[in-house]
Amino acid sequence: MNRQKIITMTKLALYDKNEGASDRHANEFFRSDYIYRKNMWTRLCAGIGGAVLLALYWLEKIFISGTDIFVMDLQRDIYDSVVFLLAILAVYTLIGTIQATRQYYLIQKRLERYAALTNHLERINGRAKRRREMEQ
Repeated sequence: MNRQKIITMTKLALYDKNEGASDRHANEFFRSDYIYRKNMWTRLCAGIGGAVLLALYWLEKIFISGTDIFVMDLQRDIYDSVVFLLAILAVYTLIGTIQATRQYYLIQKRLERYAALTNHLERINGRAKRRREMEQ
């Protein structure tokens, strides 16, 4: 066996074992769809986390600080809470978009490398086949 062929096949096998299946699954989506799917979970978790923080804030304000809810400006406080949640969602959407875009880019680079390795292996096999035909 050719040493280059063994090295190339080993690289291909390692890729298939480690990232191959997940990269091929991610490659089934357009970039925008991949980013949207990743951001959907980011937004959901950030929204739930923000709601929990707001609930803890309101509970602390009412029960521990002893703020009278009849004296509070509820319209202003609810507005501030909504703005807080929207800010959290906007920040995490931006962070999630940057992260998902980077992941998609890296997946595409790995898949390009995989395609280059398979082409290299085909060239090696083609040369070996021509060499065998010439020997016969």
